[in-house]
Amino acid sequence: MEDRVPEIEFSEILIHVQESLSPAEVQELVFLCSEILRKDLSRVVKATELFTPLQKCNLLSNSDPSLLVELLKIIKRDKLIRDLQLNPKLKNRHVSPYRRMLFKLAENITDEELKNIKFLLRDKLGQNKLEQIVTMLQLFLELEKKDCLSANNLGILERTVGMICPSLKKIIRENGAGVPEEQKCRDKFQDLSVTTIPVPPEESACASSSQELLPPSYFSQAKPVEMHTSVTSFPSNTKEGQVACLSPSKTQKLAQGDKNQSFPEPKPTNTPKLEQYDMSGDWRGVALIINNYKFINLKERHGSEVDKKSLVDVFQWLGFETVVKENCSREEMLTALEDLCKRDHTKADCVVCCLMSHGYDGGLYGVEKGKVPIKDMLDKLDGRNCISLIQKPKLFFIQACRGNQELQPACYESDDSNNSEINCSLDSDAEVPKESISERSDYLVAMATVPGYVSFRETSRGSWFIQSLCKHLQKLVPSGIDLLSILTEVNREVSMKADPTGRRKQMPQPEFTLTKRVVFPVPKNPMPSK
Repeated sequence: MEDRVPEIEFSEILIHVQESLSPAEVQELVFLCSEILRKDLSRVVKATELFTPLQKCNLLSNSDPSLLVELLKIIKRDKLIRDLQLNPKLKNRHVSPYRRMLFKLAENITDEELKNIKFLLRDKLGQNKLEQIVTMLQLFLELEKKDCLSANNLGILERTVGMICPSLKKIIRENGAGVPEEQKCRDKFQDLSVTTIPVPPEESACASSSQELLPPSYFSQAKPVEMHTSVTSFPSNTKEGQVACLSPSKTQKLAQGDKNQSFPEPKPTNTPKLEQYDMSGDWRGVALIINNYKFINLKERHGSEVDKKSLVDVFQWLGFETVVKENCSREEMLTALEDLCKRDHTKADCVVCCLMSHGYDGGLYGVEKGKVPIKDMLDKLDGRNCISLIQKPKLFFIQACRGNQELQPACYESDDSNNSEINCSLDSDAEVPKESISERSDYLVAMATVPGYVSFRETSRGSWFIQSLCKHLQKLVPSGIDLLSILTEVNREVSMKADPTGRRKQMPQPEFTLTKRVVFPVPKNPMPSK
């Protein structure tokens, strides 16, 4: 069968193709040819309107109808090729592997999955534009217009499609061209609430709100920052080593990814994908929040109620059943953990415990100043006591100091039992345990600060650590960022905060025995506005 077709007959063939294609199939051809013609084809509604520019560019002719055959093959109209008596063999391919890959993805994505993918991309494309998009191919074209997608820029595509349709990531990796790059359309992670310039404490409700922790929508125009996922190792357990790590110059360098011998830049390699905990269950799990703020013999923890509300909002948004216990004695705190242990977590993906109180060296205080070792709390949920949580992540977030040391005394107050100053708008919380969690598996214990130092809490805005945690969960979970990477961003933000002198800092510290990545599923609904 010869490729050449008489000119008059070829025009008739093009008309016949036009009459044989549905409007949806015409748009499929438009998508496939948009890369070839390098022009906006959004107004094309008929196939002949597409064939004309292809002919003008000598891409389609009676002497070489191969592009038409290729297009019809891709959209699976092989019978039409036979009916038109065109040569089905392709000598040359005009449609790139990248374009074919996108088309194949679109074929395998359902309307419901498209809705979820659009939800993930709402910050990049805008809600109004997304409402106009009704097909996956239209979404791809819009991403390309925004410079968020190309043959050499598949990162956003792989992350969003992979999150909703994990089985399709293989198509992207097998057919994609180049390593994912997101330099031109990366999530805007710069935190406008953080500054290296000393920030004064809040004096009153009418004070400047420049340091307020804002929702993600406020950050849509900020500069991108790199995600640093390495875990900081402190030089020793000595106070000197920890002070060195908390010095303003070093904390800034670590937060900004400063190149040094201790933190070499990783070389790009084809590393295997790390496993992640299964989060596909019918129930995300319980988030227990213990909030102690009124004490008998210790000062009140002003601002803690702000943290409680933020935690409830965020974890309910993530799909957790929140259980709040307030102003608990030692026995009541342990009872709350025992009650959590007795629950059936078989259908749960994980469990969360948020503990906020005054503390001491090795634990937390009940409101009557009864001591509760953190070790005892962790033990309540281990495999011996709670079988239904075996091999499931147990996530603890602790807002308390790990000592009463401060870099320089200033207008701050500590939550350790020896502190008597209560005349300030910024407080700090007392200490949690020194012991390691290495004997327990599948635990994460995220401390508000490193051993020996206080953590700070704004009396009207909440603690630096909890507010940063809630904000970054809200901001990064929709992007598919794992929990340890989110905590790294929390470290970065909190480490850059300072008192008015610029000398008193805070550095959170997560400890973990997780064996897989913790990636929360993207919530179906947006985070409720404050």
